[in-house]
Amino acid sequence: MLELPLLVEAMRAETLDAALTDDGQIVVNLPNSRDQLILGPSRGGSEPRLFWQRRTFLGTRTNECGYLEWTATPEPVVAAILGYTRSPGRSGPQYGPVLDALRSNGLDAAVVTNGGGCHLICVYLPDGTRLVIGAPESLPPQLSQVTGWLVRHKGPGDKSTVVYHSAPQDQEPGTATGGADINLMAKHVARHVTEAGLRHDSHRPLTAPAPEQEVTARSLARLVGELAQLPCHQEALDNPGGALITITERDGSSTRTAEVPGELVSRIHSVLLSMLTVMRPYDEE
Repeated sequence: MLELPLLVEAMRAETLDAALTDDGQIVVNLPNSRDQLILGPSRGGSEPRLFWQRRTFLGTRTNECGYLEWTATPEPVVAAILGYTRSPGRSGPQYGPVLDALRSNGLDAAVVTNGGGCHLICVYLPDGTRLVIGAPESLPPQLSQVTGWLVRHKGPGDKSTVVYHSAPQDQEPGTATGGADINLMAKHVARHVTEAGLRHDSHRPLTAPAPEQEVTARSLARLVGELAQLPCHQEALDNPGGALITITERDGSSTRTAEVPGELVSRIHSVLLSMLTVMRPYDEE
């Protein structure tokens, strides 16, 4: 069986706050509270085992306890402790400030576990899509270890797009980054949901094709078609709210100036603004 000092070193290598006491017990400070896990050699049984028990920050013993096989390698024991400390019920309080920031911006967030046993923050949206928040992938054991956020908007099937990415190690030199700032991330994500909601109502996925009456690439194409039919402008502009534009062929030939009515100018502004703010490409993963 592995010596306790070596087991403590293996726990620390996995970012667990562990220490060995003078009386031969391992104390693991839980990352989401001031409670502790106390591990020590079991006095009963024919096989070497470690007895563990959770104690409150006041030192009160709880009913949460059990036995772990005391193996010759640290991996099984360390994996069991990591599984305990990172379970959703214990990761939640550690990431409470993140959940609070998202909820204060109208997003119902929760800590979830993926198929690989890693933890993420998930926001389920009314249209059936969801936001998945990592740091930048899975959440580390402690909130203080977060250096940046990666937020993806997951749509139908395997469709997804990056909504927010502030992990400094993935930024190009000189690029501004929000780093681990919780409030900045929450506000950016909430703005994305609001802007996307302008394009799609709450009954259809935000990543679904938009109807003809909504702002789409076809809307812009229709406007360009209308502009191409405008007559050439020869005199001074006498059109309140209107504008003059120069239209050419794709190769730069056949240049002409056209007068755009005020109503059409307003539509162009509305379409281009919406296209810039909410029509983001969704890439296959």
